[in-house]
Amino acid sequence: MSLICHILIGCPSSGKSTVAEEITKLYPNCRIVSTDKIREKLFGDEDIQEDWELIEAEVLSQIQNHLEAGKSIIYDATNAKRHWRMDFLQELQQYKNVQWIGWYLKTPLEICQQWNKNRKRQVPDTVIEELYNSLAEFPPIAAEGFAAVYEIPYRQGKLDITKISLKTIKA
Repeated sequence: MSLICHILIGCPSSGKSTVAEEITKLYPNCRIVSTDKIREKLFGDEDIQEDWELIEAEVLSQIQNHLEAGKSIIYDATNAKRHWRMDFLQELQQYKNVQWIGWYLKTPLEICQQWNKNRKRQVPDTVIEELYNSLAEFPPIAAEGFAAVYEIPYRQGKLDITKISLKTIKA
């Protein structure tokens, strides 16, 4: 049986880390691999956006360690550009018996900008707009290498995570 793992997709301040935490509360077998946390670990500050090769090596190391322990992964990063997603999924093909589901957070741009203002680490509005536009132009699709892609809509002032069910989370 395949292990089901997850890649969150959304622009900065779209709610990815919050969704990741909610999933782990519901399904404790999941482990979060977060590029923000990795930058904090490696450089002492999650704001430092340099040396992607070092960050990616740590991401892949954490994923490998969790998979070897039989844990599902939630990869918490923007994954906002199609070539980023495809390159990353290509790297992950080495792990047999793992299916990757994409979760596309459909948070409106103005809400992302509003939530960004309430964050400790704020991202420039221009970066949020650029990544939002990248997702609008090239939204994630299964053909990129995902087993499936599901949208998490923004409804009534929050992300609606009711689509996340046991059958899509559990191995």
